[in-house]
Amino acid sequence: MYLVEQDCEKVMKNNLIYHLVPNATFILILYPWLEGYLSTGQFVIAAFIYSFIYHPIIDYYRLRALGKISEKDFKKMWKWGTLYRFKYYNQLMFGK
Repeated sequence: MYLVEQDCEKVMKNNLIYHLVPNATFILILYPWLEGYLSTGQFVIAAFIYSFIYHPIIDYYRLRALGKISEKDFKKMWKWGTLYRFKYYNQLMFGK
């Protein structure tokens, strides 16, 4: 498990990779809906899971790789409906 976390930290430090991972996932949700394979209800559920579960986890790993938060801050990513991560907006978007 330690090697996986170490590799994840290396990957998430890269700004391009950080932006590609969530965007590619959203495209994988959006495309089937646009083509009619998903109903609107299924799309709303998938978008909810993406927004409130998947993306905060990706942001947590990004902030941890940049050294902005510690491992104990994982629960804070869901504070106030995931608004806690917007405190670190510049670090997430630009890696500074």
